[in-house]
Amino acid sequence: MITISTFGTTKRKPLLDYNGFSYVKDRSTTEKIYWRCSRYSTQHCRSRLHTCIVTNNIVKPPTEHSCTFDGTTLELRKFHQQLIDRAKNTQEPPDIVITNLGMSDQAVSRLPIRDNVKRRIRKIRSKNDYTAVPNDPNFLSIPFALCKTQRDSQFLRSDTGS
Repeated sequence: MITISTFGTTKRKPLLDYNGFSYVKDRSTTEKIYWRCSRYSTQHCRSRLHTCIVTNNIVKPPTEHSCTFDGTTLELRKFHQQLIDRAKNTQEPPDIVITNLGMSDQAVSRLPIRDNVKRRIRKIRSKNDYTAVPNDPNFLSIPFALCKTQRDSQFLRSDTGS
């Protein structure tokens, strides 16, 4: 199965995952996208793959790999992508974010220390400038940022208090 992630590399190049291997977008023409193995520079793997630019179907199947690739690195990368996404879009506590991402035992053993993952979630959220959600049920006023939607329309007109 082909999955293309838009924020796969540090330089924001798209990554294609296919048969347990990852491919980085090399170049594109009017009808094809050329992908090369993500281990091209580190392990000198020359495997390439061509996809259709419109449908993302495989036009030319991948050539043989000369690199070694295990499934846990792919799973770890997906974990980090999901972690960033959930840290940006939800206000769940870091422990719940980590436990709900569901990983195999091999990938869990290769994760960084739990405190470091929590710190990373806090840093991601601090960059987004979220307003703190009132934890007390008897809070006096609703923060202004929580009264607006993402399109800046007014979400909450007034609080009746009951």
